[in-house]
Amino acid sequence: MNTFSFNRFGKMLRWVLSVNQRRILYAMAASVVGVFIAEMILLRMSSPYFPFKMLNQYGDVGAAVFAVTSLILVSTIVSGVNEKRKREAFLMLPASNLEKFLALMTYTSVICVLGVFLAFVLGDSLRMAWFWISGPYTEAKVSYLDDYYYWWSSAIPEMVNRLTPNVLVADSCNWFYLVMNIVVIAAIAVWTHSLLIIGGTLFRKYSFVISCLVFILFWVIFGKTMQYFELSMFTSNWEDGKYVSGEVGIPTYILAVLLPLLSVFNYWASFHIFKNLQLITNKWTNYDIFKR
Repeated sequence: MNTFSFNRFGKMLRWVLSVNQRRILYAMAASVVGVFIAEMILLRMSSPYFPFKMLNQYGDVGAAVFAVTSLILVSTIVSGVNEKRKREAFLMLPASNLEKFLALMTYTSVICVLGVFLAFVLGDSLRMAWFWISGPYTEAKVSYLDDYYYWWSSAIPEMVNRLTPNVLVADSCNWFYLVMNIVVIAAIAVWTHSLLIIGGTLFRKYSFVISCLVFILFWVIFGKTMQYFELSMFTSNWEDGKYVSGEVGIPTYILAVLLPLLSVFNYWASFHIFKNLQLITNKWTNYDIFKR
């Protein structure tokens, strides 16, 4: 089958969900309880005096854990079919390689990540309910910047705020400066995703660790190059606390072009590796370069 069918893709995605249904439910239940316990332990360890400080701590830790967990999940795109029995059943399914590849990528990159976010919401809701009905946390509240924060307020808005780029708040910047900020941030996000996808498709073990090492190496080389040539990506000029002008440096244009090209290559290479999956493969990789 060389053509793409949304109907077959939907059936393929349902198959992936049905196979992993029990694992998803167990992971969700454990994650909800884990978030609740972690928030209670963090409260006891830090002992904040104000609910606003507590919610900020939850937001910082929650955003970091959510980001790392999501990246790990993205890199497990083919880990569910690494066993011989599962791979045999998977390869025999009546769907094209592209439909199978997109179904696995949708499962790990969208459904699993949304599941992690839902676990944070439910776990934080348990903490909110516990604070609302018990202990000394029922009445205390603090006003900060005209907003009231209760001990039983949700920490999810703080977590989302830390995961969301703040490029649009600088309304005094010129539009081109803001657009290039958004373009570079989007390019970095897409390239990171593609890097984890190709790492997860190629390597059977330690795919996340290897992808992270490549990610770090890339930015170290890029940073050293900028430092050597004394270049900067974005430069803002301020006078008396007011924004005057902003400049977009050469490295910004390089990233805006280079990262999308690398992303396209990573996705193409990932699919090329995926469609050549064999029932029995190397212990460490899913693709033997020297035999191709």
